[in-house]
Formats: sequence, structure tokens, C-alpha cells
Amino acid sequence: MKTVQLVLQNAKMILLASLAMSGLAGCGAQTFAVEEESKNFGQQVTYNSEVDVLWVVDTSSSMAKHQNLLANQVPLFIEGLNATGLDYQIGVTTMDMSGSGARGELLAQAGTPKVLNKNTQNLIGLLAGRIRAGESGSPVERGREAMMEALRLSSPGAANEGFLRQDALLNVIFLTNEEDQSSNAIDYVAALDFLKPLLPYGDRSWLAHFMGVTSTDSACKTAEWGFASPGLRYMDLATASAGSKESICDADFKRALTNVRSRVLEVLTDFPLDRDPKVETIRVFVDGVEVPKSETNGWSYREAANAIRFHGTAIPKAGARIKVDFDPAGLK
Repeated sequence: MKTVQLVLQNAKMILLASLAMSGLAGCGAQTFAVEEESKNFGQQVTYNSEVDVLWVVDTSSSMAKHQNLLANQVPLFIEGLNATGLDYQIGVTTMDMSGSGARGELLAQAGTPKVLNKNTQNLIGLLAGRIRAGESGSPVERGREAMMEALRLSSPGAANEGFLRQDALLNVIFLTNEEDQSSNAIDYVAALDFLKPLLPYGDRSWLAHFMGVTSTDSACKTAEWGFASPGLRYMDLATASAGSKESICDADFKRALTNVRSRVLEVLTDFPLDRDPKVETIRVFVDGVEVPKSETNGWSYREAANAIRFHGTAIPKAGARIKVDFDPAGLK
């Protein structure tokens, strides 16, 4: 049995390049090296801890109660991100693309930065305030268009300059109780793929998450008189990126935000192996305790990336020590 031992120094992170391209890692990358006694498998793997989170909030009538519920869970969301050691940025815009709407520009209280991060003073209060964006906006929700405009405005010299970082994992979270009414002339999946190219092993470097009326929750209505408008177009984006889809009728959004955070961490805690393993021989340990093979609360092996992915309660904390044992494929 050969041993590959990797040390998680900050919460880990997207694989930016294969071994042959490790020198191209962007700013903020962390380097993890195989232990000396495993020098037969010696390599350096470069990761990026950067995560950009864009909230796109519906400000039409009947949304205030949903905004309030979500804003009340902001401490949970921020505390969870801080526990990972990730380098995150957060921006909030609305779905109002009318002449008097945000039109993709990030919201900001007077005298505060548009782009929030873990070092922003009163971060929780500022983010909660921006999510409580009110319900006086246009009744024509154009969330996907607002998303693309917010990202376009992230270019140098534009209104949202500095929000979108080249090497960051982009997460877009839509909060709405109606279907999107953006133009369907745009292929939003292709546009996001162009803006955020695929990772070397084929995964998308963006995730879309939806909090709204889902097609599977028949009791969840858009309006009190029983009208329901499932966000099918938003859910298509979430499905394409393997993002989360949560009901806006959840009592407090705690589960929804926990699921969003867990999905992000699943992507960021991939551990690439430097040789192909005999899958049946893989054993994974976190801080000396063996982790079960499970896609619920354990680990799974991703053949396309030749990597271990953690799930649920098994996702390592910042500073955890990770060890992966396996027999290399082809070893007699």
C-alpha cells in the first residue's frame, strides 16, 4: 500500500492546473506538497481559494418577507464561509433591469464598498441590508440578464470593477418567487462558460443556485391567491452547473443556505491524486480518522479528475490533515 499524504492548510480549493501547468496559478493560490516519505509520488498541486458570490434579488411586490427570512440567516452563511478559510467576495444586485432599476450594478449603502469580503467592517449587517432590497422594483423580473450585466460591469473602469476575479469560483444565487423573464435569445450557459472557462478536468468554474418556487413543491405559491410560477429557467442554470435548488417557502432558509455552502465546499475540497489508483484500495483519513466512502457524508472518487471529493459532514475543516492511501493502478 502506497501512501499519498496531503496537508490542508486553508480550506481547499479548485484545481487550477495540472502538474505540468502548476506554475500558472493565479494570485491567492495555496500550494500543498506530498510528504517526503511519499516522494515516489512527489508533486506539487496548486489550488485557488478564491470564491466570488453574486446575489441576484427579486424586488417585485410580495418579496419583502422572503428577503427578511434570508437576511436573518446571513450570520450562518458568513460564519460558514469564515470557517473554511476561503478568500471570498460578495456582491448583491437586483432583477430590476428597468430604467430606474439597478441594471446589474451592485448595491451599496452610502460610504460602504460595493464588493464585500471577510475584512469588511460590519459585513453581516451590510450584506443583510442589501438582501433586504425592498419590493418597489419592476414586476418584470430579468434575473439572468441582471446577472450577465453585473458580471460585465466587473471589468476595469466599470461600476462593479474588481468583483469578478479571473481564477475565482463564481457562485450566483437567485432569490425570487417567479419565473425569469429575461430574453431567451441568449444562451446563458454558453455565456457563463465563455466568461468562466471550464476547469482542466471538465467541471464548470461557476455554479448557479436557485431559491424560489420549485416545480417539485406543489404547496409553494408565488402569490397568496394560489398562483404559482416555478423558476424553471433558473433551475436549468442550476442543473447545468450542479448547483442547488431550494424552495423559497422554507421556513427560515437555514437549510437552503447550508446546502449552497456545502455545494461550494464540495467543489473546493477536491484532492487530486498524482497517480491512477486501484479504486477498491482507496482509504481516506481526516485528522487520523478514516472517512467512509459515501456521497452523503463521506468521500467519492471522481475518475475524470482523478480526485477525491468530500461531501456533507465529511468536508474537512480549515487546518485538517488529509491522508489518502491507495495501490496505484497497474501495480502487481
